[in-house]
Amino acid sequence: MKKKVLGVGLGITLVALTLAGCGLAGQTAGQSSTEVKGAAGSNGGNGKGASGDGKVELEFFNCKVEGEAVFNKVIEKFEEEYPNVIIKQTASADSETVLFTRVSTGDVPDIMSVYPAETAYHTMMDDGVYTELTNEEWLHRASDSALEFSTWNGKIFAMPFALNSFGIYCNKTMFQEAGLELPSTWSELIAVCEAFQEKGITPFTFVDKDPGYLAQEGERVVGIIKNDVCLDTETVGKTQASFSDEDKPYFKELAQAMLKTREYAGDTLSYGIEQCVADFANGKIPMFVAITAKYTVIQQNNPDLDFTLIPYPSPVSDNYKIPINVDIAYGVSSKTPYQEEAKAFIEFLSRPEIYQMVADEEGTPTVIQGVNYNIEPLKKIKEVIDSGNTFLTMVNFWPSGWRSEWSVYVQQLISDKNTDNFLKETDRICKEKYAAQ
Repeated sequence: MKKKVLGVGLGITLVALTLAGCGLAGQTAGQSSTEVKGAAGSNGGNGKGASGDGKVELEFFNCKVEGEAVFNKVIEKFEEEYPNVIIKQTASADSETVLFTRVSTGDVPDIMSVYPAETAYHTMMDDGVYTELTNEEWLHRASDSALEFSTWNGKIFAMPFALNSFGIYCNKTMFQEAGLELPSTWSELIAVCEAFQEKGITPFTFVDKDPGYLAQEGERVVGIIKNDVCLDTETVGKTQASFSDEDKPYFKELAQAMLKTREYAGDTLSYGIEQCVADFANGKIPMFVAITAKYTVIQQNNPDLDFTLIPYPSPVSDNYKIPINVDIAYGVSSKTPYQEEAKAFIEFLSRPEIYQMVADEEGTPTVIQGVNYNIEPLKKIKEVIDSGNTFLTMVNFWPSGWRSEWSVYVQQLISDKNTDNFLKETDRICKEKYAAQ
């Protein structure tokens, strides 16, 4: 059987991991008044295990780097309730690549971020990287829809906490000063861009220097154009069909939309995330296309900024849904000998009064029932998510490595504006990735 290649551009293949997980005697997650007692010995995941003073030390690998500070606050509270457990948070740059590399070599953190709807993580689930959590009672603190998104082959390997979405951040003050309404359709968006330009204001900023951001935008916008375009990518991947065919115009429409919005931006290929966030947060640019997770860094750059995130309108229809992904979810390594302690941390985090801390500071729309969502700039998007007018992003359906390789050609499209070449390379990637499955 072929192993699936992880979609991080590393060219590594996920090796099958030997299961070494064992439940240890100690308190259950619900019995919080008694110390959790871990057995002594080395930790099969990261080599830490029991410390010299008999405490259990666990690594919490968190891909949500933006929320590192608030998760440290959660850890502090957890350690007060569980004095026999030490949690060490790892939140590194390029965290997902680091995580995949570590998993491929068997150096698996005890507790870690999981994107449970994505194909690369399905590979790891199939290979036994994670402990199954299906029967944990505290799972049902999450919404039914989030649990559904997090289910693979009838099993759950990660507790979902929040759903990410995508749209256009708008500086409300700049809109008001220009006498403009926030756009809700594509024609209104273009009209707003024209109006800002007439006033000598550059309407948009884009993180085009980083192909990963470009691919993320492209993946979400093509899904807005056609919510189930994953079916078409599979057709192109497995037959002689092409995205140059008249009945499959979706990636051509994507290319046209991305090039159109760049007409209202500067030299985007020279802009990284720091520059884009700074220009938007400091009132230089009124609109910034990004995911909900960028709320935190925008707010940190300018706590007084009056801004909101609106849905990205469909370039081809006035009726559309917004893209979502399970963005914050955590699982337990099947290799850690401290199963109960690791599960206790996830249970603790899932308590509404605890996750309220994260929701108030990190900001990604939460799915934990009983948590009040107080992030004003993202409330409009949260309302749409709660309405169910959503679709899962394409990365959850494309073969592993699809988006990573495609990112190079999305960036090339912005550079040379050659739509024909973009479609040709999209076809090629489709056929190669589906053939490798």
